[in-house]
Amino acid sequence: MQSGSKFVKIIVPARRLSASISGTTVGSSKKVRGAEKLALLVQSCADVRSLKKLHARVLAHGLGWDAILGSKILGLYAHLGALPDSRLVFQSIVNGDLALWNSAMVDYFRAGYLEEVILLYRRLKLHQLCLNEKSIIFGLKSCTQLRNLFLGKGMHVDSLKLGLSGDKFVGSSLVGLYSKLGKIDDSQRVFEEIFDKDIVAYTSMISGYSDVVDSSAWNAFEIASEMIRNSLEVNRVTLVSLLQVAGNLEAFRLGKSMHCYAIRRGIGVSDEVLETSLVDMYARCGAYQLAYALLNNSKGTVASWNAVLSGLTRTQESRDAIQYFSVMLHHHKVTPDSVTFANVLSACAELCYCGYAASIHAYLIRRTIALDLVLATALIEVYSKCKRVVRSRHLFDQLTVKDLVSYNVMIHGYLQNGLADEATTLLNEMMKECIAPNSATVVCLLAAFADQRDLVRGRWIHGFAIRHGFSSDVDIANQILHMYSICREIVATKIVFDSLEKKNLFSWTAMMKGCLSFGRADEVVRLCQLMQQHGEKPDSVTLMYAVQAVSELGHLKGVKEIQCFVYHASMEKDTITANSLITAYAKCGRLDMSEALFFSMEHKNLDSWNAVISAYGMHGFYLKVLEIFQQMEDEKIKPDELTFTSVLSACSHAGLVKEGWCIFQSMISLYSVHPQEEHYGCIVDLLGRAGHLEEGYKFIKLLSLTDKSSMYCALLSACRTYGNTLLGHIISKELLEHGPQDPGTYALISEVYAQEGQWNESANLRASANGSDSKKLPGSSLMESV
Repeated sequence: MQSGSKFVKIIVPARRLSASISGTTVGSSKKVRGAEKLALLVQSCADVRSLKKLHARVLAHGLGWDAILGSKILGLYAHLGALPDSRLVFQSIVNGDLALWNSAMVDYFRAGYLEEVILLYRRLKLHQLCLNEKSIIFGLKSCTQLRNLFLGKGMHVDSLKLGLSGDKFVGSSLVGLYSKLGKIDDSQRVFEEIFDKDIVAYTSMISGYSDVVDSSAWNAFEIASEMIRNSLEVNRVTLVSLLQVAGNLEAFRLGKSMHCYAIRRGIGVSDEVLETSLVDMYARCGAYQLAYALLNNSKGTVASWNAVLSGLTRTQESRDAIQYFSVMLHHHKVTPDSVTFANVLSACAELCYCGYAASIHAYLIRRTIALDLVLATALIEVYSKCKRVVRSRHLFDQLTVKDLVSYNVMIHGYLQNGLADEATTLLNEMMKECIAPNSATVVCLLAAFADQRDLVRGRWIHGFAIRHGFSSDVDIANQILHMYSICREIVATKIVFDSLEKKNLFSWTAMMKGCLSFGRADEVVRLCQLMQQHGEKPDSVTLMYAVQAVSELGHLKGVKEIQCFVYHASMEKDTITANSLITAYAKCGRLDMSEALFFSMEHKNLDSWNAVISAYGMHGFYLKVLEIFQQMEDEKIKPDELTFTSVLSACSHAGLVKEGWCIFQSMISLYSVHPQEEHYGCIVDLLGRAGHLEEGYKFIKLLSLTDKSSMYCALLSACRTYGNTLLGHIISKELLEHGPQDPGTYALISEVYAQEGQWNESANLRASANGSDSKKLPGSSLMESV
């Protein structure tokens, strides 16, 4: 940008000679006609060289002072990228005519010289030339694109001084400035001040809400309704913005009604942008069948297909994303672009489909498609997730230009593969390349060290955050809080929490989760109350922790109070909260409340079924457990590991050996659920309770588990019940060979020896248990009377 000294400081009026009344000459008239002819030739110049030749002719004819001709030459110089020449022309024609200045601002804005627009705006104020709406509009548009809120606010003040803030064109530009820079409340206030709102003003405000992802975006539909009430027709641009809002809010019905409105009014027929917006809206709302139907009945551009693929990868429906990609290629013959490949590679990363990703990589190489930064980063991510970290690093090293995102992906890849040393080394390399880490880098490192329970490195990154000025970042502070909580550092967790100046919902929730893991249920209840006193409204996750806390304390009254709060806050349809309440009522002895809550739910997920099955099992209604499990199967709800644990436990307590075996075998054959240690334990307990002790022992022997102590104890208890002292003695020896046991196990083995009449061995075992540090805690109950 040139300094102000390059511009003339004295503005003289430009001369435009015309052949008219007194004092004019025939020569002057010829010059005017010559200027008009040359002005027509300006537009025929296709490059700077031809324009300079024409400009030389203009100067040779003595027409360098002509404002209209000079304005056209200035604009074309700017359009062709010759900014210095454009400035020289402006210096030769500059005068006090505001229209000339505005014309130059428009030309510079269209050519992308936004700083030049700002410079002219400042010069106008310096020379005390009166601004008008056009000057302010293009000044505001430039500030918006430059994301300069401070200067934009100054122009807002200028518009207020001139009484132009209520102008619909200036107001629309102000709405665009504030909404694009994240000041949606200021944008709304400016919109309300516009006197005579037209379709542009309404559309600007609706477009502002299209970038908002919280509940305030619902205002966009109210504004659209007001617009229709004022007899203004919704156009294609308005519809595109409303569809984006509907997609962000997952407002399927409203989005569908927008689609119907467009069909009825014939808006955007065969319009690619509107079609892509419709597909994107349906994809964001999870209505992929409707999105595909729309694609199938139209020409289906690559942008529309990308919207579907992006939606599927965002919701982690990666298998469907790959399937749609195949349909796009082979059935619809749509040529993919780099965005398409990036989405498919993200799906491959989610599914760890290394082979499929490698085939895409090979396709790109065969077609000599250059790997841009986005594609290369996507490949680095997928290879890292598929444990091909060496290949990821090879791709990373091949990048000629590395940005912060590529470094973050590579660091995350190292951390995913447990290579913390390499990740920290790469962090240092990144900083040596003068690429400063951002909050995503620090959060990634903190999350990884928390998952690995690596307190040493967690403290190191905490110090790193403080040294590099990230400690004031709320998201990073919350992640530090989470890290200490996971690493069971209660003192450090509380210090970090207390040091937070601004606590958000995540801060309170992380602290509550930490206290719950430390067994401090009473502290969780206190934090929940304190959080509401600070004006923070709990969400479903916070309420889930609060419900767990009061149920652990056995406070039935507290559970009821939380349920009342849920209804008062209109959160009764929230599945997470309802599921936790089902479990809490069962723990507090109110199975009837759990049952009523479950059957009153409109939308039940797998956790809902697991909660009610666990509730019935907790109260000994084992046949009811099997009945609910059968109902799950009838409704095509796929069970998980937790479901089978509860159902197998119910079969065990009910003595249903045949049913238990059938359900256990169906885990892999029907549902592809791999049995875990707790499932094997349930089968052993099932066989032991039914008296099939030898079968139970053989079953344990066939297992490849490293620790079988709990299963041996269950079978040993059954041996004592059925008086099978021979097998009990064998199991006792195997347990003792595995090293020291807990007091309950010693007591159980001691009783087996006593049944065999081996009183000395029994006494020695009891003495060993009494001499050890571990003590058997007496049972207790915190449950309130119901």
